[in-house]
Amino acid sequence: MNKHISRIRRRNQRGNTLVEAGLIFVLGISLLIGLFDLGQILFIHQTVVERTRAAARWAAVNPYNSDQTKNMVLYGSPTAPDGGTPLFGMTTSNIAVAHDNSDGLYADRIQITVSGYTYFFFSAAIVNTMYPSAGHSGSVSPTHTGLTISMTIPHETVN
Repeated sequence: MNKHISRIRRRNQRGNTLVEAGLIFVLGISLLIGLFDLGQILFIHQTVVERTRAAARWAAVNPYNSDQTKNMVLYGSPTAPDGGTPLFGMTTSNIAVAHDNSDGLYADRIQITVSGYTYFFFSAAIVNTMYPSAGHSGSVSPTHTGLTISMTIPHETVN
């Protein structure tokens, strides 16, 4: 009798392994895609921070020029190269450069603010592909990071 009950239990549990493997696979893939999204956020943010720092250092020792400072953020050069691709598809409207030369404790400073750069979530691409009726009609839309980078540096040169 015990052998018969044991066979019935094994027969009823045959599909459990497949179901459990499927659930773990979905969870694992979701975590992997989430890690790709997080890695992309960190990579893009750190790259923009480094480019903004380089532009701030350049602006500190050169005569003030807003356009050249913006080009330093976008292209890593004070002049835009012919056919050059800006950093992560940003434009000059993503960058604000201000020169504060008022008298006071922190006189003659340059502030660079970068905001509104965009990127694509891997997870959003999958969701939009799987559920095109969710208002995106199957197309992946860029997502703003919502992060703003702001640097202020003393201006060392005399205009």
